[in-house]
Amino acid sequence: MKRIIAVALLLIATAALTAVWRAPAAWLGDALEARSRLRLVDARGTVWQGSAILGVSDGRETTLLPGRLEWRVVGIGAAQVSHPWLARPLGVSLASGRLAVAQGEARVPAGVLAGLGAPFNTVRPGGVLEIVWTDAELAGSVFRGEVRVDWRDARSALSTVAPLGTYRLLLSGAGSEPSFTLQTLQGPLQLSGNGRMTGSRVRFQGVATAEPPMRAALDGLLGVLGMRSGDKVLLAINT
Repeated sequence: MKRIIAVALLLIATAALTAVWRAPAAWLGDALEARSRLRLVDARGTVWQGSAILGVSDGRETTLLPGRLEWRVVGIGAAQVSHPWLARPLGVSLASGRLAVAQGEARVPAGVLAGLGAPFNTVRPGGVLEIVWTDAELAGSVFRGEVRVDWRDARSALSTVAPLGTYRLLLSGAGSEPSFTLQTLQGPLQLSGNGRMTGSRVRFQGVATAEPPMRAALDGLLGVLGMRSGDKVLLAINT
């Protein structure tokens, strides 16, 4: 009887391990959907090694990003992620509730911002996002690291002025809630401001204006960005 019980337990353990090892990639997509705006569409393979099309949801629609995201588990709590927009495979690890990401860089079409909802889905941005980040760590709402996003050749479907300029968003944290600043590097549309992230919530306040010779041409775009205050428009995001 003891031998029969031992064999039965061994078979159950083997079946459980086989099920875990063959866990479909879709399970990972379910976990992401429950915790973020990210979506994994057409997931293939397993949780341990697979691929999918990455999407960003605004709660109503999902914007799909061109190219397949691929991942491979390389150790306990560690994985490598690849995508055509990444300069090189990205190292990611998760331990004790802390998500760590290795330094890297990417070039992303600015159009993906529309998937984040207002105001980007109204502005319908164009151009390229050049993203560079240091080794970074996120634990709950506490962030350590730096991320720089340069929006180059910025455009909007609401304006015939092109390009609108080049802008830099700098996000940083030193073991605290991350803060960020927005500045204009060049261009007729002037944007500036600062904000803070608390978990998934974003609070931002800033100002938009146009160089005097371009105020008439940019008046329509400025009107949809926020509330007017003289020659300026007040920018605010509170999610």
